[in-house]
Amino acid sequence: MKNWKKMFAGLVSAVLVVTMAACGGETASQVTDSSSPSSAVSEESSQSEAAVPAVEASQPEEASSVSSSSAPEHSRAEAPSEEAAVESSPAESASQPEEEPEQQPGGTLVVYFSATGNTQAVAETIADTLGADLYEIVPEEPYTDADLNWNDPDSRVNTEHEDPSARPAIAGGIPDLSSYDTIPIGYPLWWREAPPIVWNFVETADLAGKTMIPFCTSMSDGIGSSGDTLAGMAPNATWLAGQRFGENLDAASVTQWVQSLGLDAAA
Repeated sequence: MKNWKKMFAGLVSAVLVVTMAACGGETASQVTDSSSPSSAVSEESSQSEAAVPAVEASQPEEASSVSSSSAPEHSRAEAPSEEAAVESSPAESASQPEEEPEQQPGGTLVVYFSATGNTQAVAETIADTLGADLYEIVPEEPYTDADLNWNDPDSRVNTEHEDPSARPAIAGGIPDLSSYDTIPIGYPLWWREAPPIVWNFVETADLAGKTMIPFCTSMSDGIGSSGDTLAGMAPNATWLAGQRFGENLDAASVTQWVQSLGLDAAA
């Protein structure tokens, strides 16, 4: 009996040892398991921290790719072409200059030389009647009263009269006559001829194809052959018969003569 009790007590002790051992293993397992989330978090954290530098490291590459994207490079590549196109525009303009409108003939220009103002008054009346343009032949060296003294054999007018080659210079040169096809030309009568400065104009100007109408002023002499002399100097023009007017303006007579020419007042 005593032996049985000892055996029973030993069995109970063994069971307790086994039971305690089992409980201790579970507790250790639980403790181990409970630490696993922390470890996982630590691992995830370390993985996340490890991933962050990777992402941050990739960001400069992305920024670099943006700054060196193809669009700005394309714009920079095209910019010289656009500038070249702009710079080529003047060259194209230079190669194709704007053409100035051609002046069409058909107008009337009243040309005159006047030493004392008598011929000027007639010329202005003619221009007003026709609505024409007016051009004065002005000597480069103006005539003085002494120059116009006929009674002085050494005066300028006498000296020029004695020299058939005398051609006093015209101030400003000859105007552009391309837009005119009719030109009444007036002058004072000197020794029954137009003054040498008028000869200079007729010889120098391009009067080809123009209709020329001489008129003059004088104290008494008619126009005589002065118109014929001028016609001989510009044979390529058409010369109509001229008209002489007195020293004092008779506007009615001038207007009547102009109207008798049958010129278009709007020309």
